[in-house]
Amino acid sequence: MRVLATYIMRGRRQAILVAAVSAILSLILPPFGYLSAAVVALVTLRRGAYEGLLIGLGAALPVAAFAIFTPYGAAVVLPSMAVVWVLVGLLAWVLRRTVSLSTTFGVALMLAVGGVLVVFGAVGDPIAAWKELLQQWVTAVENGQPAGQVDVDQVLGQIASYATGYLAAMVALGLLLSLLLARWWQAMLYNPGGFRQEYHALRLGRGAALASVVVFAVAILTEGELALLAANITIVLVTVLMLYGLSLVHGIVALKEARGAWLIALYVAGLILLPQMALSLATAAIFDSWIDFRARLAKHGNDGPDASA
Repeated sequence: MRVLATYIMRGRRQAILVAAVSAILSLILPPFGYLSAAVVALVTLRRGAYEGLLIGLGAALPVAAFAIFTPYGAAVVLPSMAVVWVLVGLLAWVLRRTVSLSTTFGVALMLAVGGVLVVFGAVGDPIAAWKELLQQWVTAVENGQPAGQVDVDQVLGQIASYATGYLAAMVALGLLLSLLLARWWQAMLYNPGGFRQEYHALRLGRGAALASVVVFAVAILTEGELALLAANITIVLVTVLMLYGLSLVHGIVALKEARGAWLIALYVAGLILLPQMALSLATAAIFDSWIDFRARLAKHGNDGPDASA
């Protein structure tokens, strides 16, 4: 990774090349999209928003040229990548100006929640819109399977109800992961050890924690359109707060000088029980906003490695 980060920072042409190639590869293997966005974020973090914008513009032409020959088409691929590059560039600019991951995460959270609100406000019936899109997809991939075994309309209705929240959550998660990758690269090249310290200190503010609790309560206790809106926002909140929870766990493991096996077990459990783990980590992040577990551990001293680990 150090070699790649060094190559990216060698000059504009190198950064554009990596951003464009990874964006093209993301059409086949979506995770490469994180790498492409991280290139824009790294350049923005180190050299400013203008340079990050130039990298995005420079990468746009080869991506568009390649997309013409794909089933998606340049009209779909290029706007999607442009939105990702612009948003991750914005977050990188905020981080560059504030030098605060917590503030930057808060901005990302507001953007994602704002996206959900815009969809629900601008689209008369977002569920119907999603159902129509999903129905078109089902029709396109249908291969003469026996009818009547599954109530397709019911399934599509359930998916469509929360599709806006899931989409906003996945976009926010992708942007933040790309930003964290870029910040790690930056620290690796110019401030060794800085990313570890910065990420371990990431903590949810009390105002955001209280607002999250209110949204959760509305989603559970109300009905109708308000409950549906709150449920979609809840999906976004849990996804982003999960990253705060992971920071909490990493920080505690570092303070206790515990074995890395604890973190490995956490990520393995997350792969198996992702919804439950995400909710648990989000809940831990909310409690931490009031209790500050890491500060308490640091205050009472380090008891050393867990002998039972």
